[in-house]
Amino acid sequence: MGSIVGFTIHRKIPPEAKTRAISAEDRALSRFTHLEKSTISIGTTTLHLWGHAPLSERVHKMPDGTTLALIGSPLGQDSWQSIQENLLKISRPEKFQPPWDGRFIFLQISPDGARWTIWNDWLGSIPVYYTRIGNGRIASTLEPVTVTAADPTSNDFFLPGLVSLLLNGYFLSDWTLYKGVNTLLPDRVAIWDEEGLRAKQLWAVQASQERWETSWDDLVDEMHASSRQAIADVLRTEPRWILPLSSGLDSRLIGAVAAELGLEAYSYAWGPAENTDVIYSREIAKTLHFPWKHIALPKNFLVRYTRQWHDWFGTSMHFQGMYLMSFLDEIKTEPAARTVTGFIGDVLAGDGLNELVIHHSSKSYQVEHEWYSDWGHDQLRAVAKFPIDEALEANAEELKRQIESFPGARHQKLTYLELWNRQRSFISFLSMLKDYWRGTATPFLNRSYARFCLSLPRTALDHRRLLGDVFRRYYGPLAVIPGSYAREPYIPTGSYLIRRRVARLFPSSVRDRLFKRTDNLHICVDFEPIQTHGKDSLWPLFDVWDQLADWLDIQQVEKDYHTVMRSKEDIRPLRRLQAAQTFASHFVSMTQR
Repeated sequence: MGSIVGFTIHRKIPPEAKTRAISAEDRALSRFTHLEKSTISIGTTTLHLWGHAPLSERVHKMPDGTTLALIGSPLGQDSWQSIQENLLKISRPEKFQPPWDGRFIFLQISPDGARWTIWNDWLGSIPVYYTRIGNGRIASTLEPVTVTAADPTSNDFFLPGLVSLLLNGYFLSDWTLYKGVNTLLPDRVAIWDEEGLRAKQLWAVQASQERWETSWDDLVDEMHASSRQAIADVLRTEPRWILPLSSGLDSRLIGAVAAELGLEAYSYAWGPAENTDVIYSREIAKTLHFPWKHIALPKNFLVRYTRQWHDWFGTSMHFQGMYLMSFLDEIKTEPAARTVTGFIGDVLAGDGLNELVIHHSSKSYQVEHEWYSDWGHDQLRAVAKFPIDEALEANAEELKRQIESFPGARHQKLTYLELWNRQRSFISFLSMLKDYWRGTATPFLNRSYARFCLSLPRTALDHRRLLGDVFRRYYGPLAVIPGSYAREPYIPTGSYLIRRRVARLFPSSVRDRLFKRTDNLHICVDFEPIQTHGKDSLWPLFDVWDQLADWLDIQQVEKDYHTVMRSKEDIRPLRRLQAAQTFASHFVSMTQR
C-alpha cells in the first residue's frame, strides 16, 4: 500500500506567498526523486501531497465532495467506506475516534475548501506548522514552507521560542521561532474555517492508577504480553523489515518478537567500530540469527547533508540528525523493506524518569536536566544580547502549566511532559527521516500499550525496572548482552564478571582501549566530521557571524568551536554549537526568499 509522508495545504494566500511556499517545498523535496507528488484542488483550497506510490490509496472523496486524506504510517485496515460511515454518524468532530495507531494525520476538507478538519495521533508525532497570511491560511508538515510563506524577519522572533530552542534544542508547546507561526498540539482535532482555528483535546491516552495494586509477577507477564502484542501487530503486516539495531532495549525487543514470528529482519549499526551500539548490536543479531552489517559513516556527512537539513527542517529543531540521513543513503542498495523503529519505547518504559522527577522538583527552565540540554539557563543569560529574563520566565511558566494540566500522579505528568515535548518535537525526526527514505513503522506508538505504561506505579518504571524483569524472564539470551541501557547487563554471566574484574586492574585510558566490551561507551558521531572538515561542517554558523553577533556573545560560540576541534570528551559544547547553528539558519533563510 502507498503512503503519504507529508503535505501542504493552503487557501487564499497572496500570490507572492504561494510562490515562496512552492519554492521552499521544491527545495525540501528536491533530493527525494523516488517520492510521488500530487496536487488536488478542492474548492478554494489547494492540497499538495507527497509520498510512496500509489498516493491515491490514501485519498478518498465522499459523495458530497468532501476530501479525506490519511498521512503518515498508520496501523489499521479500516476501509474508506467504514471511515465515511463513521464520519457521517457523528454530530461533532471530537466524537470521531481515529481508528489508527502509529504516526498519522487525518485530513477532512469540505467541498468548497473553506473548512479543514485535522486529527493527529496521541503524540502529535508528525508536526504541522500553520499560520494566517492576510485573509488566507497555510499549513504544512515542512516548517520552511509555512515560515517562508509568512516571510518573517528578525523583528518577528518569538523570544520565549528562541530561548527554548537554545535551551532545549526544540520548542515547547505550540511555539516556533516566530510570532504567528505555530504547531498543532498532540492528541487534537482542529477545525480551521473562516472563524479561525480552534482545537479540542481528545485524550486518546489517559493516565490511571489501574495497576498500582497488581502483583509484580502479574505486571511482568502483562508488560511482556502488552509490548509483544504492540510489536507483533506491526510486524505481521509485512514479511520483511529493516531493523536499525542499537545496544539499547527497544530495538532488541522488536528483534526478539520478529525472531519469534519467523520474519526476515536485516539489522544494521552505524558509527565508529568502538561504539557500544556497534559492539553489542552484532551480538544481539547473532543471538537472533539475523544478518547484521556495520555501516561506517563517511567523514563528510555533515558537509554533505547540513544544507539539505536546513531546507527540510528550517529552524524547527537543533541541527543534529545528519548521521541518520547518511546511514539511510548508505543502505539504499540493501533489501527493499520498511524500517521499524523503537521510537518512544524507552520513555514509556520509564527511561530517564528518575532524572526528570529530580530535575523538576524545583523551578526549571528546561525540559531535561543539564546533560541533555543545550545551553544552560545561566550560560544563556551570560551570552544573550536580547532581553532574556521575561523569555526565561515564560519557559518556566509554560513547563509549570503543562505539568499541572496533565492527568495522573507526578511521575505520570512528567512522562507526558517528556512525550509531548522532547519526543514529539525532537526525537520524532528519526521516524520522519526513515519514512521519507523507505517508509517506517513505530510499534510502541500504540494506544493500548501507552495506556498500560501510564497505569503503572513509579517503582515499576524507575530505571525501566519492569522491562528489565521482562527481559530476565522471557528473553534471557538477550538479557546477558550488555548495552547502553544500564551499567551492567540484566543477567551478568561468569565471563562478563571476569572481564569486568580484569578491566578494573587497568587505568581508564587502557581499559577503554583494551576492554571496550566492559564499558558503556557513548560516542557522538558528529565530532569526527567537525574535526576533519572544521567550520564547513557547521554551516551556516560562520557564514552569518555578524548577524549572529547581534544576538549572542560569539566569543563563547567560538570558544565552544575550538573545544570541539580539540576534544571529544564533552558533548555539551557541541550541543551549544548546533543550537546556535540552528538559530543562524534563520538568517540564511531570509536570503532565500
